[in-house]
Amino acid sequence: MKATTLALFTTLIVVNSLFCQQQIQNPGFEEWEDAGTVVDEPTNWSSIKTSDDIFYNNLAPVVWEQSNDAHSGAYSLGLFNVGSLVIATGMITNGRVHTQLPADSSYVFTDLYDERWHSTLTERPDSVAGWFKCNPSGSDFGTVKFLLHTGYAQLPGDETNHIAMAYYELPSEEITQWTRFSAPFIYSSNNNPEYYLSVLTSGNGTQAVIGSTALFDDLEFIYNENSVAELSENQFKVRIVNNNLDFIIESNNNELYEFKLIDVNGRIILTKQINAGENNSINISEFQSGLYIVIAVNPRKTFTKKVLIN
Repeated sequence: MKATTLALFTTLIVVNSLFCQQQIQNPGFEEWEDAGTVVDEPTNWSSIKTSDDIFYNNLAPVVWEQSNDAHSGAYSLGLFNVGSLVIATGMITNGRVHTQLPADSSYVFTDLYDERWHSTLTERPDSVAGWFKCNPSGSDFGTVKFLLHTGYAQLPGDETNHIAMAYYELPSEEITQWTRFSAPFIYSSNNNPEYYLSVLTSGNGTQAVIGSTALFDDLEFIYNENSVAELSENQFKVRIVNNNLDFIIESNNNELYEFKLIDVNGRIILTKQINAGENNSINISEFQSGLYIVIAVNPRKTFTKKVLIN
């Protein structure tokens, strides 16, 4: 009887710990609120119309919507690019927007002093996952960025308080069925984070194209010892030798991938078309020192690794 009781007690502890793992706030975009904007914002998320500059808030267009096309539940988040001479990228963040002209000087940040614009996270998730649809214009693409950090942080910004980054690019082609994405967190510190800062977009930042749209739903942090990066570890080989970044996707299928070198703020530093099974090398002697994320992606697979350039 005691053994049975102990086993049951242990099981309850394990189950309870699984359910207590910290998660994204309002991850399915089921809750919406009047934030003083033209249309409601999803609760615990904010837009370019609730930035820290009232003047720009009045001028900023609406670039989001509450969509009835949902992966689950009643609603999803719809984002869309609008504009004429200046393109406003569809975007939402759990932090707050700092709007500034020119547009590439703007950023999102964790406001430590207002609970409306910061989200606590003290655990170390393995990855972030969710569901999307998209319809990009031209070669445009939406993005998902999640930064785990301590203290104050912004995107883009310096790396001082960074703990980990997850980054995912939506395809540059129309996806009409709900499709799951998963992006591993690339950890640059052994410390635990205090907050997470996220940005979802329907276009490629200041390079976005008018008319691109994206839907997002059912986001979640994944806590799994079997990391989604295992596939990258086994097949995607990356190393630095004599100021060269050498890499290969070990496969015989000869698939075409787009290789990208990205800094920890999500800025694309370099792109290159590569084929699986072929050795590749890039001279990095002129690159700034720091942590970078390397990604090889095609419509079916994404490989992700981190590299430290000294």
